[in-house]
Amino acid sequence: MTSTITISTLLCLWGLPIDASLLDGERLSGELQSVSSTEAVLVVDGENRTIPLSEFQEFRWTDSNTPLPSSRPALQTHDGSLLTAESLTAAKQEFTLTNSRLGELIIPKASVSNLRLGPLDSTVAAAWEAFLSRESQDDLIVIRKGDALDHVAGVVSTISDDSIGLLLDGRAIDLPRSRVFGIIYASSEVPASSPLCVVEFTDSQRLAAVDMAFADDKLSLTTSEGQVFSLATDAIKRIDFSLGKIMYLSQTEPASVKYPTDHPLYLEAVWKYRRGQNSRGASLQLGGRQYDNGIWVHSGTVLRYRLGRQYRRFQSLMGIDEDLGDCAPQLGLVIRGDGRVLYEQDVKRTDEVRELDLDVSDVRELEIEVTSTDPNGICEHLDLVEARLIK
Repeated sequence: MTSTITISTLLCLWGLPIDASLLDGERLSGELQSVSSTEAVLVVDGENRTIPLSEFQEFRWTDSNTPLPSSRPALQTHDGSLLTAESLTAAKQEFTLTNSRLGELIIPKASVSNLRLGPLDSTVAAAWEAFLSRESQDDLIVIRKGDALDHVAGVVSTISDDSIGLLLDGRAIDLPRSRVFGIIYASSEVPASSPLCVVEFTDSQRLAAVDMAFADDKLSLTTSEGQVFSLATDAIKRIDFSLGKIMYLSQTEPASVKYPTDHPLYLEAVWKYRRGQNSRGASLQLGGRQYDNGIWVHSGTVLRYRLGRQYRRFQSLMGIDEDLGDCAPQLGLVIRGDGRVLYEQDVKRTDEVRELDLDVSDVRELEIEVTSTDPNGICEHLDLVEARLIK
């Protein structure tokens, strides 16, 4: 007989090798011995460490990752799931989709944030991301026209293999499914949901789970709809426990950006701040390592982020990007919270990488300013890698 112990009680001892990250930035490598609904026990360097589950950012099994198939429909939910579909229909306020990894899933329409039906490529990727950031009282039906995306606003009622039922200006019509690139569902009150974690698979799909269990070397996941799926641990890349507790600056746009437009050498293509890459389109390089998670900022730039008193810490690694050739710049970094200086430091290329850990409790607006310390300076590019705000 197979016994299964859920995470709501105790997962059991299984000695699974993992890498774990905590919300405060600490990284641990060892064996995961047990997990309860409140804490996890890891063996690190031969010693047991008991850590509250609320302090974890993630468990990670592997760094391997395969991009989502861009040609398959992809459905995203409000609680963090991102699933591709071999087949997909919608009726009676619920979606039915067949997934190559999980089989058949039933998902309430109210849980769905957006649905991409057409193939995604580089010519429309940015436009699709822009649509995803919009808020609308109506469903947005996105149509592809060549290398551009357009939209109409209405209400989507049904989705079949061939058509999509819409209510447009009070008229019910059927639109050929082949004409629709995607649907962004109306902004509304999101159903209450408290997933325990989001499990990311090695093929970049994600599934939000309210409970987990281990049996026969497999991980069972229970969704908020009560469906249970069993997966081998080698199909899992990581388990994310942060669930909104961390906001990476590379994953959000600032509330405002100010550039030195009056500088005689100012060119937007050169000065524009970037997320996840430098001005040459390469990964950020700092301390002999490459990073895709971070921001690249030229001197004279001011970034402002609205925190709304929601975060406790701002953490980052900081230094001058190493992809500079023979340049040896020196610049300054000033970080302010509601106008009060939280950090101020000159930075040279020869400096060691610095770790920032700032208290931003009760801060409404965070301002990051990179300054020039040399009127004739060039290559004044600062990296803030793994830059994150922690609740």
